Amino acid sequence: MGIDMSVFKSAKHLASWAGVSPGNYESAGKKKTSKTTQGNKALKTMAVECVLATSRQNNRMASHRKRITKRQGKMKGRIASAHLLLTIAYNILKTGEPYHELGSNYLEEKQNNKELKMIEYLKKKGYTIAPSEQQTA
Repeated sequence: MGIDMSVFKSAKHLASWAGVSPGNYESAGKKKTSKTTQGNKALKTMAVECVLATSRQNNRMASHRKRITKRQGKMKGRIASAHLLLTIAYNILKTGEPYHELGSNYLEEKQNNKELKMIEYLKKKGYTIAPSEQQTA
């Protein structure tokens, strides 16, 4: 992979070169397969091993893998997290800025912020918002 990221146009190109991009084979609205692309076996293996090394920690990578694994299985969770890892590595090497851990509940907080913004937007438009049964329980 190297440290010169000018070789790759974007993080998606790096992920594709490493072989951790998801397959997108669809015809007539039916998904045929979801195999990953062929790529650099050594880099792909290293990325998956790094993802597995974070499995017992409480960080964004581990929570991402667990979230994907629940829906799609072990292997897809590993590959998706390896894709995230390479995207992070690309951005670190491209910009030169250090990595800041966002935390394991980053997506939950982001979703809550979206909901709060939507409620504020609706209040500005003149609607009244009442808490539902699930929120009060």
